[in-house]
Amino acid sequence: MLQNYLLKTKQLLLLFCAFSLMFSACDTEVEIPPVMELTAEDRRNIANRILELITNNESYEILDRTEYAAAYEYLDNYVNFITDSGTLTHRTTYNWKVHIINDDEGTNAFTTPGGYIYFDKGLLKAISSESTFMHLLANEISYADKGFVSQKLQDNYGLQLLLDLALGSTVETAEELLNSLYSQPFDQNSVEEADNFMLELACEKGYDADLLKWFLQNNSTITWLDVHPTDSLDDRLNFIRDYECAVLDSMSISTDTYGEFLSKL
Repeated sequence: MLQNYLLKTKQLLLLFCAFSLMFSACDTEVEIPPVMELTAEDRRNIANRILELITNNESYEILDRTEYAAAYEYLDNYVNFITDSGTLTHRTTYNWKVHIINDDEGTNAFTTPGGYIYFDKGLLKAISSESTFMHLLANEISYADKGFVSQKLQDNYGLQLLLDLALGSTVETAEELLNSLYSQPFDQNSVEEADNFMLELACEKGYDADLLKWFLQNNSTITWLDVHPTDSLDDRLNFIRDYECAVLDSMSISTDTYGEFLSKL
């Protein structure tokens, strides 16, 4: 008798627990806080804020868009052409634009969240073909479009600092942040994904990678390679060589206006 009583009590207790869990799950007042993340608008604001930081920093001099209007017109045409692709996640949500750093000795390029890209004048002058430039441009685009540069900054400084930048707040680590953008190497996985994206996008636009391979072979000491590292240059060159671009069988860029662009600098 006692055993039956205990069994029924246990069953009632389990039933009560089940109903309690069910009603708790259905309680509309229980809310899960949303995970904070950067929006496309945040990243565009960050791009503008970092441009302000660079403009106000004596270590960087950006060529004026009015004084060098002809050169920037060429760049804008290149950027509009390469970013007009469904391959990009943020084709229309980012303000894709290239800025020239007035450093004849500099041989680097970097990008910021939101689509702003910076090329040292020294790197631009070391490049001798439109195909090479468009490959390097496509490579830099990938770091913004795929979120690699946002993740690098977030890993270094935390999400809150990026949100502060997006809101236009003053950040104490501005100098350090700019240095990390310019000189801190990306992780190898990001570099390999960016290289693959570069080849895919440039191929889609009709650019052959042979001239890029020649450029990297003959400019193995440029800073760009240090910031975008792979296991070895030979591995990178073999990867570029082995990439199959079927689009080139029916399409190729027959004109090269890069020399005209350089004459405007």
